[in-house]
Amino acid sequence: MINSSITRLTGFASGLDTESIIKKLMDAESVSLNKLKQNEQKQTWLSDTYRQWNADLFSFRTNTLLNMKLSGAYNTFDVSSSQENAISAKASGSSIAGTYTVAVKNLAKSATITGNTGLDPAKKLGDPAQGAAQLTADTKISLDVYSDPANPASLQSADIDIKTTDSIKDVVAKINGAKDKDGKNLGLQAYYDETLQQFSIKTKETGAATKISLRENTSTSGQSFLGNTLGIEPAKLSVSGENADIIFNGKEITTLTSNEATIMGIQFTFKSPTVDESGTTVSSTVNVSRNVDGVVKNITDFIEKYNSLLDKMNTTLNETAYRDYQPLTDDQRSEMSEKEIELWEGKAKSGLLRGDSILSGLVNKMRSAMTSVVDNGSVYNSLASIGISSRSYQDKGKLYIDETKLREALQKDPEAVQNLFSQTGDTEKGTNGLLNCLSDSFETAVEDLTAKAGSAGNSPYDQSVIGKLLTNIQNDITTQTDRLSKKEDQYYSKFAAMEQAISQFNSQSTWLSQQMGQ
Repeated sequence: MINSSITRLTGFASGLDTESIIKKLMDAESVSLNKLKQNEQKQTWLSDTYRQWNADLFSFRTNTLLNMKLSGAYNTFDVSSSQENAISAKASGSSIAGTYTVAVKNLAKSATITGNTGLDPAKKLGDPAQGAAQLTADTKISLDVYSDPANPASLQSADIDIKTTDSIKDVVAKINGAKDKDGKNLGLQAYYDETLQQFSIKTKETGAATKISLRENTSTSGQSFLGNTLGIEPAKLSVSGENADIIFNGKEITTLTSNEATIMGIQFTFKSPTVDESGTTVSSTVNVSRNVDGVVKNITDFIEKYNSLLDKMNTTLNETAYRDYQPLTDDQRSEMSEKEIELWEGKAKSGLLRGDSILSGLVNKMRSAMTSVVDNGSVYNSLASIGISSRSYQDKGKLYIDETKLREALQKDPEAVQNLFSQTGDTEKGTNGLLNCLSDSFETAVEDLTAKAGSAGNSPYDQSVIGKLLTNIQNDITTQTDRLSKKEDQYYSKFAAMEQAISQFNSQSTWLSQQMGQ
């Protein structure tokens, strides 16, 4: 019932059930309002359904289709190394199958400074118990780190205060946390090995371009800290890193700054020099062979996802619509249990997108794309030619895989199979790969769905077709609600006037009766 500000007088004089009468009158008046609310609910369901499909299609395009277009989906390889402890390798989508010989003469090294000392890490540097390694006065050291000695701009520097009250562990922590004037960490790794009684400091980066230099403020304690305390020889206070030295298929490469490199599309990791028992450098064999099983699995997974989405779309397009089940009004909901409401709304929502033009249009484009011929310069120019096709019209576009034919195509012409799916070209000329054709169709469908009902996360009252319709319906509901409120007030006013008239009549009748009785 519509809320009213009128004082409501029930049938105190007439004995009528005023509330019940007015409710029935208002129920009749509220028919148009209820229809508006039902339409609003239905359009909201439509908006939600369209937006969910929008999200599903966008996800399929940006994930499934994109991943399948990448070369890694077709170029899967098995890699083996004759010396896994020295060389490991990993193939990528751009790898070239073959057998390679690789010899590692030297690994790339960081710039490292070491010093032999007899420090006790449990004691302070200035403790006389440190003996010859005792630090006799506070000092300051400077750290210079170059990523490219030929480029002065690559220099990072920091000064560190060393106190006699520090322990060697304190010194290590200060070096590891050292930052330049811009607040950037120098990227050094310092360590003191108690067993070896050895201090070391090195750059995190490797290669001949890295360099580290240590300097001490000699005005306070000379070389007592770097030389005496840390045991670093003066000639070793400035050192550079080293490049890796490898021989790949007979060609020596000395420019690698790290122990990881990509050659021929293969990602190599060099772990140690390849030497025999006598210490002579020997070659390791790395074999890269195409893994047909991996490609078959990738294509199979894609076809399964395609079939799943297609089946979901066909189910939606052919879902039964129950026209007699409309959204419930508030009064109807109040008279039903939660289970009854759930079952009713299940019927009411069924078939919302039955025969929808956007989804049906996309289904037709999907089926057309997957049965088309791509000009890729090979006999393997269609899905049917590599063993992927529908079995009957009743399958509604569902695809099946003849794995024997697929494997045969992959073994004879793997590039043609890849081009069939992901070749970039012109759809009208028949040179565009299947995935690109699908991607274009999905993009158009997503745009159409967005124009129809907006996208997930946005207000339902947006500028889409349904969004504008919902705004108009909401305005009409507000207008109808105001009208009914005034109408209800009128009914109550009329009944109140009637009750007052009857009350006055009763009073007059009672007075006349009293007079006549006298």
